[in-house]
Amino acid sequence: MLLRVRDFLYRHRRKFVIGGAIIGGIALLSRYAEHKLIAWHDQHTHTLMEKQKKRQHYENTHRTANATVMSLSVSMKEIISRELDADALLQAVREQPQHKHSIWQQLKVVGFSRAVSTVYVASLVATAVHIQLLLLGGYTFGDLIHSGHANIPVSQALQQKYLAVLHYLVEEGIPKLLQHITRAVTHIVAGLPLTRPLTLCQLEAIFQEIKLDLAGENVSYELHDGKRPKLEPWSRYVLHTPVPPEGDSGDDMALYNMLIETNDILASEDFSTVMDTLVQHGFNHLLDRMAEFYPLPKIPHEFSGSNENWVDSVRRDIPPSVSDNVVESSSLAQGTLSYNSSFSHNSTLPVAKLVPLLSGVVHAALSPAPGQLLQKILTVDKLDSLGANVYEAFALPLKQQM
Repeated sequence: MLLRVRDFLYRHRRKFVIGGAIIGGIALLSRYAEHKLIAWHDQHTHTLMEKQKKRQHYENTHRTANATVMSLSVSMKEIISRELDADALLQAVREQPQHKHSIWQQLKVVGFSRAVSTVYVASLVATAVHIQLLLLGGYTFGDLIHSGHANIPVSQALQQKYLAVLHYLVEEGIPKLLQHITRAVTHIVAGLPLTRPLTLCQLEAIFQEIKLDLAGENVSYELHDGKRPKLEPWSRYVLHTPVPPEGDSGDDMALYNMLIETNDILASEDFSTVMDTLVQHGFNHLLDRMAEFYPLPKIPHEFSGSNENWVDSVRRDIPPSVSDNVVESSSLAQGTLSYNSSFSHNSTLPVAKLVPLLSGVVHAALSPAPGQLLQKILTVDKLDSLGANVYEAFALPLKQQM
């Protein structure tokens, strides 16, 4: 029996060798495939966790940016109210009635300037803050992921120095922007009669003329001082031109690189496109608010008489809730626009009645209340897309960016 078995094995030895090799190969391939599958699964799980962590970090940074913009709303209102002081002019009207006509001419420029400045300031602050915080968020996330622990190489001191750039925007950039806006508004509305009735479409045309002036595209008038009120590049309102550090400090060089990157983004076409979009949204919001005050067309008999007491008649015809405190009126406090049945596209309001409305809209527009200008600007898709692109571009290890 034993001889038969041995003889059988001897005769079929080649088959056993080949079969064993095949079975062994299959076993090895199975183990290798299992190992690769486990490695792929681990890598896939790691990638998903990193993406989830990145998404959460981005969303937290985005919310922080929105909250920062909202926290600056008070500063924006204070600066506009200080640099374009309508209250002082109204006081002068009461104290110097003999000069009320010339003072109201100044009020006209101030009123339009405050409304236009509200749009530009809100748009610039919202965009600049998102760029800064999402760029910084990209830096910190890249180092956090690739270092594998929470000891972020971008130190707290470096972050504070970088965010201190906001002080320049608030303290110097916005006042300089208001000066340029006032110059453009003066060119457009200086010759506009206070008794001139305006439809909503005509008011919109005035805003567009001012916008063209600020973009340097309006050549429809003669310049008296030889200067066009074109805005400077946006970066000059947000930060000083970055200067290379003198020492070899790692933080100083990192700060310089971050400021250079920020400056490049502010000077980019993408940034200008987003700003144009936000500004247009802002003007649309202002027109929506103004539409709430337009009545059915009627004969403006109060303006048909002499101009000697026209200021008093304007003040008398403005409802108390508008004259005393425009921003506290219920129509401006509401977050949604609803044209009532009394509105007509042919309705008009004289410039003198629009002035206090435009002057007072700054307070409601820059309020953190839902439905107001600041909230609407922060929900514009192009602003979100720009911020997301900046975050993605800088979510790399610090050493790769430098």
